[in-house]
Amino acid sequence: MTAYGEYITLFNLDHLLYIGGLIGLGTALFLNKQTIKEKKETISTLIILFSIGQQILLYSSYFYLFDFDLAESLPLHISRINSLLGMWYLLTKNKAVFKVLCFFGLYAWTSFLYPSRVYGVFHPIGISFFVNHVITLLLPYYGMIVYGERVEKGDKKTAFFWFLIYLVTAISVNHLVDGNYFYLKHKPIFAFLPDAIYIPLLVLFTYLFFTLGYYLYTKIQYALDKESIQLKNSK
Repeated sequence: MTAYGEYITLFNLDHLLYIGGLIGLGTALFLNKQTIKEKKETISTLIILFSIGQQILLYSSYFYLFDFDLAESLPLHISRINSLLGMWYLLTKNKAVFKVLCFFGLYAWTSFLYPSRVYGVFHPIGISFFVNHVITLLLPYYGMIVYGERVEKGDKKTAFFWFLIYLVTAISVNHLVDGNYFYLKHKPIFAFLPDAIYIPLLVLFTYLFFTLGYYLYTKIQYALDKESIQLKNSK
């Protein structure tokens, strides 16, 4: 297990614990859909409270452990934006916010399965990472199951437009504060590539990634709708 203050490595014990926790909670979500629907107000409130607690833990950790360095501490990593979008959605049930969250949240899979500069389970920022990413990854399915949300044709292009705005913002702030937002300074892969090549490839990857995400979301939505119809017919 990674010592306090060190980054985890791919598939070490900390990473496996993160993955196991996600699988366990995801399994609980899909195996208890009806119960979760019945208690949706309580569960949604708990998710919001966990998200608020995660935000407090994250930024207080940066304040006390890292003197709130502007290069790392601003809410400009995409995972931090996802956390804010998730709370916004649960508080307002705004469908447009949900759809952007679905696509932005896809990036949580990349950082969860291939962690870059992630702390271990005993580090407060490691705990924050786990809570943030589990909520981000499961919230799209929670919205589909509990509130009947759906990703539709055209949503991918809207989310991609907002992603481009986010990317330009991250690049601009990185330039001003020597930051690492969206991991553009400490690249998780292909670190040898200059930005002039890396960033266009990143844009292309994101468009293809969003396309794959749309395909998977529609498959899951079809399965949920089919299950719902079968349940109604059985009554």
